[in-house]
Amino acid sequence: MDNKIATAALSVALETGADFAELYVQSKISRVIEINYKRVDDLSERLTYGAGLRLMRGTVQVYGYTSDLSEQSLVALAKRLSASFDGERVLKVGKFKEIVGKANAPKVEHSSMSIDEKIEYLKKGEQAMYAVSPNIVNATAVALETDENVEIYTVAKGVCRKITDRRVRTRLAARPTASRDGAFETGYFGPGLAKGAELYDEIDFEKEAAHAAEVAVKLLDAPECPSGKMPVVIGNAFGGVLFHEACGHPLEGTAISHGSSPFSDKLGQKIASDVVTAIDDGTVEFGWGSESFDDEGEKPTKNVLIKDGVLTAFMMDEFNGRRMGSKSTGACRRESFRYMPTTRMTNTYIAAGKSTPEEIIAATEYGVYCVSFAGGSVNPATDKFNFTSSETYIIRNGKICELVKSPALVGFGYEVLMKIDMVANDLELSAGTCGAASGMIPTSVGQPTLRVSEMTVGGKAD
Repeated sequence: MDNKIATAALSVALETGADFAELYVQSKISRVIEINYKRVDDLSERLTYGAGLRLMRGTVQVYGYTSDLSEQSLVALAKRLSASFDGERVLKVGKFKEIVGKANAPKVEHSSMSIDEKIEYLKKGEQAMYAVSPNIVNATAVALETDENVEIYTVAKGVCRKITDRRVRTRLAARPTASRDGAFETGYFGPGLAKGAELYDEIDFEKEAAHAAEVAVKLLDAPECPSGKMPVVIGNAFGGVLFHEACGHPLEGTAISHGSSPFSDKLGQKIASDVVTAIDDGTVEFGWGSESFDDEGEKPTKNVLIKDGVLTAFMMDEFNGRRMGSKSTGACRRESFRYMPTTRMTNTYIAAGKSTPEEIIAATEYGVYCVSFAGGSVNPATDKFNFTSSETYIIRNGKICELVKSPALVGFGYEVLMKIDMVANDLELSAGTCGAASGMIPTSVGQPTLRVSEMTVGGKAD
């Protein structure tokens, strides 16, 4: 955007006494290549283009957006928003200090591979899934690519800034479906990083897609999972989705500042066992949830939320920080210019512990081992969660035994945190997509293998 247009819009926006103004300009290309039922089922490209304007005065904020980036349109939007306040100007728009983000630059541009080459790459993964068994009735292979450019103009406390950031991401997915006698089971593999086309070479897509198909086929013969309260060993990487949902959301400023989180008044108190340290880290190199700057132009941080079981920090954005008397932690995010930004997770994980995965399994006389999850949900007000484990094994006499059908895990996040009694040293992050007040955003979840001493498992067997 021309700085003169941004200056004109922000100057009008500040006429009536706002003490913070932000103009967020976005241009994002999203591409999907999907093979489904042995055909190219989706080959699409979408442009997201527009700007959002946000004003604050104290603890009141207003927001509007437009896809017309002409000076006339943006000034008109600024007039409508400024009408929400009735004071006198307290800020002037001066020369912008220009800052360019440099994190996570792609080594290989998406355009370096043709569409035909990407389709051929996905077909090899599709063929690897079908080759596992005649019981594989469908094999979906997907490539998701985004290339986004944002400009964030902010005027606050007499400082005018223009942040420019490029955000490139690539994700692959394999979803095999197995069927026999009217029963269906699925497998899944879905890596993603803030990288360009180099990710295609870094992932052994055929091997991992075939493994997902093997799990789907084995689930057809798997017995039902037992139900009841028992020890649960949760695998690394995407196992972290449980912490993300059950404990991450309640630690976001959006919930904390409203007092709707069970952790709102627990800062400095013990909320987890001694072996638990939890972190939201927007600085992870090439992390799926990493960016050079958050969506209000702040540098992301490595924010230790829980240290040795003690709640040490919250995730915070500018607006909720005002409500709490806290500073931003660089965790303000949004799906697009159509959403007002708020506190969101970036790369959230439980830190590595001192045990090994083998020691955790050996120390468990009986329980379930949940390798990965299909997803879940949480009520941030009550912290009650419900998750489905997509690959689950019985642990018996300290050994991993038979695969069982997918159970549900039910409980309260604050209870689970206190019952984590062993944490391994195999920390790994995994890509995910998180939906909340400011839309769907890319986030990483992660953890080492860990054990919860007791959790409610909802299987169908006794």
